[in-house]
Amino acid sequence: MRRGSLKQIGCMISVIGALFGLAGCGSVASNPASQEENTVPLTVEEVTLEDNTKKDTSKLEMASEMAEQNTEVEIQNAAAFGNPKEVLDNSVITSNVEVIKSETDELQIDFEIENAGVWTFVASKGKGLNLPDEVFIDDTKIEWTAPTADGGYIFPYMKANETGDMFLIDWEYQEYRFAIYGNAPQNTSDRDMAGKLALAIIRNLGEREIKE
Repeated sequence: MRRGSLKQIGCMISVIGALFGLAGCGSVASNPASQEENTVPLTVEEVTLEDNTKKDTSKLEMASEMAEQNTEVEIQNAAAFGNPKEVLDNSVITSNVEVIKSETDELQIDFEIENAGVWTFVASKGKGLNLPDEVFIDDTKIEWTAPTADGGYIFPYMKANETGDMFLIDWEYQEYRFAIYGNAPQNTSDRDMAGKLALAIIRNLGEREIKE
């Protein structure tokens, strides 16, 4: 009788143990599936899209920083120099206008002219201009009469270098000196465009009070 009871108890323990074992196996088996669901790798398209998004964001941030820097450069003493950036930006004959240097007493702007290439505007206060190392011949001089905003007149003139492949237009206003130079266009009409730009800049001189 006692042995029979022990056998029954042993069987019950075995059954209970088996049940717990199955339950344990079930819970262990479910964990890898859950982990696999949470760690599904990205596809090539998704990785590429993520990389491109990061690159685009970085480019936008760099462009924004450059725009802020350019804005700071462009406003340096612009009125005293005749607002040349504004004139060049609004001209139909110029493109790719870029401020190369801007200080309260010095300014340089490069810009492009169709059929002529890159030309340069320079200005300075109380010191000489940074000009090409060329000899410009007086016999090639072409002179214009240019009114200023304060009712005065300036007489800018164009000269060509010894080989005739470069031109220079220069003028002065109060303590300021100005020049436009670059490759000399073959056509007279294209060459006259430099004079028109100079006249447009001169018309702004004296328009407002110059603040030091």
